[in-house]
Parts: sequence; C-alpha cells; structure tokens
Amino acid sequence: MEYTVKSGNPEKQRIGCVVVPVYASRKLSAAARTIDKVSNGQLSNLMRRGEIEGDLGNVLLLHNVENTLCDRVLLVGCGKEKDITVKTFYEINQHMVKRLQSSGATEIASYLTEVPVKRKDLSWKIQHSIDAIDQTLYKFNQLKSEKKEDRRPLRKFIFSVNGRSQLMPGEQAVRQGMAISAGIHLAKDLGNLPGNICTPEYLAKQAQILATQHDAISTSVLEEEDMEELGMGALLA
Repeated sequence: MEYTVKSGNPEKQRIGCVVVPVYASRKLSAAARTIDKVSNGQLSNLMRRGEIEGDLGNVLLLHNVENTLCDRVLLVGCGKEKDITVKTFYEINQHMVKRLQSSGATEIASYLTEVPVKRKDLSWKIQHSIDAIDQTLYKFNQLKSEKKEDRRPLRKFIFSVNGRSQLMPGEQAVRQGMAISAGIHLAKDLGNLPGNICTPEYLAKQAQILATQHDAISTSVLEEEDMEELGMGALLA
C-alpha cells in the first residue's frame, strides 16, 4: 500500500474515491459541506431522506457526484462528533476500508483526518489511520498453495492536511505509521507460522535480516552456552 499526504479541496481531487466524514444527527463535516455546496445540496438531501444518519458504522457510496472530479464519494458515519475516542477512530477507518474493498476504487483521498479525536493531533490520526487500514486488510497467505488475488485491490491512500505547513509533519507521520504497521505485520506473520517452521533458528534468521535492512537495528544471537552463562535456565528448560 502506498500512503502520502496532500493539501486540497475534496471536490478538486481527480481520484477513484474521496472519503468524507459525517456525524450523528445528520451533521456534515467541513469536507462534506464543501462537496454538498458544489453539488447543489446532494449530500444534505440524501441525509434528510434518511439514506445515511451519520451514526458510527453507517457508510454510503455515491457515484458521479455533481461538480466533483472524483469517480466516487464515500460518506462515513462517525457518530457524535464530541464523543469520538481512539477506539472509535479506529472503527471509523475499519468501516471505510471494508466498504472500499468492494467499491472498485484503487486510489483514495481520505478526509477522515479532520475527524476530532480528544487530545490527538493530525500526526497521530495519520499514523493510526495507516494502522487501521493495514490491519483491516491484513491476510496471512504464506502457506496457501493458491492465493486469491483481488481484482481491483486498494493501492493508494492520500490523507488530507490543512495547508502546506502540515505537509512535512504529515509525511513524517506517514513514515512512522508505515514503520509501525510493518512491525505489526511481521509479528502477526511470525505468530501465524506453525512451530515446525517458526523455530528458534528461523526467528534468529529473521532478526538478522531486520538488522541488515535497518541501520537502527542490531542483532546478537545467543547460543545455548551463552544463555547458560547468563543464567537463563528457565528458558532453556
């Protein structure tokens, strides 16, 4: 998956899908209001008709929204704006991904970064969006003889930031989020391997590979005699 950040209005994104949050009681977010304005009230009309209420878990995919450059607009319900927690934000991203997987869109511009989370800044929201997206899409296929490939998999997410001043911290948050997600995926992969493959020798080799790939990591492999000298009897037993 490719991740990046960009500053720009939602209606001007020439992309497969633009994702905007909506809140409980049929309240539009800033990005949703912008699209609603250029589309002559299309979003607010849909909400008034009860197509989407804005509750957590509600999603509504729209095609060819008037006066926008994107192919699709996905409305994602976030619940009550003042009640959004760390857990809720993760769930919001999960609901987004699950709907996008069957949408046909491969490149996404997400405005969920404007969702308010108590005591959390933009960098945190970008990092944890990446975590939620990657973990929702995670599959363990290493031991399958036939791997079913998605016809149109999600390939790229662009996170919206407010202005050029947020581009640099946003890009740093992307790098950090991708690093954390890669570590989680590696841990999951190792945990999913059977014991006859994931042996101590195998784990040592994986640690050595990490050390060759990242300058910040160094690896020392302890043999049994080294462990005995260190008094690691419980582990050896």
